[in-house]
Amino acid sequence: MDKKNIKTLQELVEASAKEYGDKVFVSEKKGKEVIGKTFNEFCNDVKKLTSYVRKIQGDKEHINSAVVGGSCYAWLVCYFGIVSGGNTAVPLDAQLSCDDIADLLNRSDSEIFFYDSRFENIIPELRAKCPCVREYVSFGDDLQKVLDENSADDFRPVDPSAIATISYTSGTTGRSKGVMLRNSNLIDNAMCQDNESEPDNIVMSVLPIHHIYCFTCDILLAMRYGNNLCFNDSMMRIPQNLKLFKPHVMLVVPMIAETLYRQIQNIKNAHPERTEKEIAEEYFGGNLRTIFSGGAYLRPELQRAYIDMGIQMAQGYGMTECSPRISTGDRFDTECKGDVGVIVNGCQVKTIDGEIVVKSPSVMAGYYKDEEETAKTLTPDGWLHTGDLGYVDGNHLFLTGRKKNLIILSNGENVSPEELENKFAGTDFITELLVYSDDGVICAEIFPNKDMYPDTTDIGLEKKFREKTDEINKTVSTAKAIRRIRIRDVEFDKTPSKKIKCQQTEQGRIVK
Repeated sequence: MDKKNIKTLQELVEASAKEYGDKVFVSEKKGKEVIGKTFNEFCNDVKKLTSYVRKIQGDKEHINSAVVGGSCYAWLVCYFGIVSGGNTAVPLDAQLSCDDIADLLNRSDSEIFFYDSRFENIIPELRAKCPCVREYVSFGDDLQKVLDENSADDFRPVDPSAIATISYTSGTTGRSKGVMLRNSNLIDNAMCQDNESEPDNIVMSVLPIHHIYCFTCDILLAMRYGNNLCFNDSMMRIPQNLKLFKPHVMLVVPMIAETLYRQIQNIKNAHPERTEKEIAEEYFGGNLRTIFSGGAYLRPELQRAYIDMGIQMAQGYGMTECSPRISTGDRFDTECKGDVGVIVNGCQVKTIDGEIVVKSPSVMAGYYKDEEETAKTLTPDGWLHTGDLGYVDGNHLFLTGRKKNLIILSNGENVSPEELENKFAGTDFITELLVYSDDGVICAEIFPNKDMYPDTTDIGLEKKFREKTDEINKTVSTAKAIRRIRIRDVEFDKTPSKKIKCQQTEQGRIVK
């Protein structure tokens, strides 16, 4: 595919159909069957959906339309049907409550709402709360009717600067912000690197489809390289679907990588005569060559464990505001130095007072209807303040923490809680962890692994936690030592994207 001629998502849809034609683009489970849709079929359906949106749009120059649901072909048709007409798609988190969905529909000024049939029961409430929404289209019969009643008219040109997406972030503090990404931002991020995949690759998509990490690196790259994109239908069925789809590539967050590795270790414990490499080859379907990880800290020991099993694990870094990639994992790098990959082509990175600041054609247009927050994050000359602390070594990027999470000690020293949290990574008795300042001292609080310790007052749990903390304290300066530990009975409060909130409604009991 000649990337020089692709400036918009619409052009990517047409180019992928022209180049890959009747090759299967999307595979998904429908009951006991696997249904495949080709690049040609996808392009045809997108054109029909674009025609429908154009009718609703009428004389308006532009409209916003929201889409919510699990990862599926219908979601893709709706999203690309919206943006291929020069309009703006608002992908919503399928885990949101009715009130949150209503809030984002209103804040985004969405006029069409495309939704998975599982949301059917909340539609009457949304109709009452969202006067801006004129049309409701379910992924089932409604969408099929739309496709049957509209023709696959030729696309009309779209301006690359047109806002393709308003993607709402769910930060650990404050209200979610609508990140505006142009067509040119998303295309730049999908095209900034070369030779990232091969046309015969099967990609199994396991991350939420509304996340920009999944959207760019699973979907847009599959379209660029002609990959077969297979949708995992449940986190609980990842092992079964690995055997069904037999993927070559998979994108994950570290939590998923940890879970899958533990399952392989459990099999190894039950069958000590087998090697982890043999077990992994069977477990992952026989073809898996590369796993890309992002979204959180990946401990180098886990990365090394996968590489030793014959699966290259590459760590990248980005944020929604950068479409998202700032650095990308090198699928041939086996050093496991703790970096988050190499800086992508066209992206400039510098640090100001330790904070990573970037500038690239992938950087957002700003936050929707929020000039104040935009001004805090984007400089007039286009530099994006990431809020992350780190440094550059050669072309490799390293992270050390979040600027807003810094603990300022009484002696003036700054402590990154993430630096300490990362030292607990992979600890089997801990499910969740938060490090923070508690009455002027550094505190580590955990929600334990309930399978191992159903009773959080278990003396054995307290002993293991103390020992692990003492072990970590030996590796840091006296100023950074953890002086207090807490154990909680319930999970931490989280954002819709499952990140632990910095401010908690309650604390666990003090152990130390």
